[in-house]
Amino acid sequence: MDGMVRQHALTCFLTGHHSQSKTLAERLEQFNSQSEIATLPPVPDKPGPASPPRSRHRRAWQYLLLIVAISVFGILLEALLVRLPGNTLGTPAANERLGAVHIHTVASDGSGTIPEIMTTAREANLSFMAITDHNVSMDKDALAADPPDFPIIAGEEFTTSSGHFLALGIPPGWQKPKTGDAETLLAAAHAAGGFNVLAHPFSSKIPWQDWKTSDYDGIEIWNEDENWRRDNVFALLAGLLVYSVNDQLAMVRLARTPEPNFAKWDELLATRPIVGMCGTDAHANLRLGHGMFLRFPGYLPVFLVAREHALLAPGAGAGDASKAGAAEILAALEHGHSFCSLDALYPASGFIARFSSGESSGGPGDFVTWTNQGSMHIAVPSGSSRPLIQVFRDGQKLIESEGWTVDAPLPGPGRYRTEVFLRQPGILGGRRWTLWIFSNPTYVTSVSDRLNDDRANSKK
Repeated sequence: MDGMVRQHALTCFLTGHHSQSKTLAERLEQFNSQSEIATLPPVPDKPGPASPPRSRHRRAWQYLLLIVAISVFGILLEALLVRLPGNTLGTPAANERLGAVHIHTVASDGSGTIPEIMTTAREANLSFMAITDHNVSMDKDALAADPPDFPIIAGEEFTTSSGHFLALGIPPGWQKPKTGDAETLLAAAHAAGGFNVLAHPFSSKIPWQDWKTSDYDGIEIWNEDENWRRDNVFALLAGLLVYSVNDQLAMVRLARTPEPNFAKWDELLATRPIVGMCGTDAHANLRLGHGMFLRFPGYLPVFLVAREHALLAPGAGAGDASKAGAAEILAALEHGHSFCSLDALYPASGFIARFSSGESSGGPGDFVTWTNQGSMHIAVPSGSSRPLIQVFRDGQKLIESEGWTVDAPLPGPGRYRTEVFLRQPGILGGRRWTLWIFSNPTYVTSVSDRLNDDRANSKK
């Protein structure tokens, strides 16, 4: 159609339908100009609106912010609704004492003084604590002020070439050798009467590196600082958010089973008795720079999470375990007469792990002589939600059972220890099984094994 119009116009120009005063060249030039205008595409009457890229990006950000706001609201709402047992003592056994081990004060990089921390520990229903400042032994005057009803175990956390270790029970004011060599410091702490415990051995920040040494007595299976560092950034952000309205739930949500620590513990137990401990690693000091810090996580929330349950000898405290001193509590810890629990889930006081054979019977840290048959009895507080109980023999899972008790025959000699799990509370916890209790091993040994152990000890 356009071609026919163009042909007709050209004919008009050439046949003189326009002004006769124009030359042929002028007519052709005018024709070309008009034809270009005529061939331009028609302009629509009402052009459709086109969304600029900036507007689309703004809309995407709005949707994203809406999703974040809904997520934050949901997390905070659940944190307000979920109720944990809180600061309750439970029902401890007659010989049971609750305490916190691995605590830092203003003497190193903590934020609290010893009197302040002691007040907080009492508020958390604890009855002893172990102070372990970095490379600083306890002051004699501070320990002299220790009230008789609240024993303080003097200790220190040493920084060495192989990592950190705790020495519990060293004399106050003790001066360590001026070296960073791990072997030298471990030996010196032992010589001073210290009970050496490897601190946060699988920490992503400061792990223990020399597993060839044997100059230590225990390892931290649970370390609060080491544990939360295993979480991803999203879990940590959610934990910080929950902490603002429910600090106990935040600490519980960040709890992860320390699988590498358990695996190494079982490996070490195959060679000799090693005590498993839980450390609060409490600082209440999150440094922000420029001299500023937050008391996060606070001493109280940490003291309510992982607690050491010491099981004292029958004669401790002149027959009254509540009056036992620091030396008697430390003796129980040194022999593995203890279990650890995340009491924020539910108070584990009164937990029982008993292994018997013939007339011999014992709990965590005890030795039981095998007489061709035996039995085990595991019991957890009945007020908890339905737990999962696991019993390990020589590092291998022997029993897994949901319920509050386990009664089963013993298959033979071995190192028997227990792990107990509870479901995470709340919807957002995903009903994940969370470590609640772990006990030190009970050593069921044959008569020949006991004789060999006695001969080995007599040569030391």
